[in-house]
Amino acid sequence: MPSYDLVCQSCGHKFSIFCTISQKDQQSCPICGGDQIKQRFTTVNVMGSSGDKGSQGAPNSAPRGFG
Repeated sequence: MPSYDLVCQSCGHKFSIFCTISQKDQQSCPICGGDQIKQRFTTVNVMGSSGDKGSQGAPNSAPRGFG
């Protein structure tokens, strides 16, 4: 289930919820009970696996900026 970062338009409370897409629009503020909720757009951290070479180029290339 995805996580959504929301903000209440009535009181300004920011909160996160885990719910389905169809349930997202049915949420209310846990502080004031207001139903005017907007989705906040926040950054996303993406981590690769330990074997991921990233975008450094060839897998056997030396790390840049060392030596």
